[in-house]
Amino acid sequence: MEITPEKQPREPQFCETERTPEQRLESVQWAFGVSASAGGAPSPELVQLYERYIFGEIDMQHIGEALLVLYPQYPSNDPYAKYAPGEGPYVEPAPLVEAAPGFAHDAAEEEDVPAGPEMPAALCVAQLRAFVQDIVEHLATQPPRQRYIQIDV
Repeated sequence: MEITPEKQPREPQFCETERTPEQRLESVQWAFGVSASAGGAPSPELVQLYERYIFGEIDMQHIGEALLVLYPQYPSNDPYAKYAPGEGPYVEPAPLVEAAPGFAHDAAEEEDVPAGPEMPAALCVAQLRAFVQDIVEHLATQPPRQRYIQIDV
C-alpha cells in the first residue's frame, strides 16, 4: 500500500508558547479545566492524544484531525447546532490594532530571563494523569447537571 503525500507523517510544529513539555502541559490543563467547569471530563482517547502532544510526538493540528475521526460531525435538524464544515456566516477580519501614540518598542531594552531547568515530559504526563483523575473524582461528587427550565410568563 502506497502512502499518499497527504498521509505521510510530518514533523510536529509548535508555536512559541508550546515549545517545552511544561508549556504544553499548562495549556492542556487549562483546556481540561475549562471543560470540567462545564461538567465534562476528558475521554481516555483524548487523554492519550494529549499525552503524545506533551511528549512532542504530535501537534495541535494532528489532535484536531484525530478528533474529527474519533467524533465525526453528523447532520442535524437542531437549529442551535454548529454549522456544517465549510459553511457558516461571513465574518469580517478584525481591524489591525495600532500602537498607542509615542509608544516605541525596543527589543534591546528587554531583559533576558534565564530559563529554569526543563521538566521531563514523563513527569508532565504523570502530572496530567493526576490532574485528570482529580477532575473525574471531583465531578463524581457533584450533583447531576440540570438543564435550565424556560418559563413563559
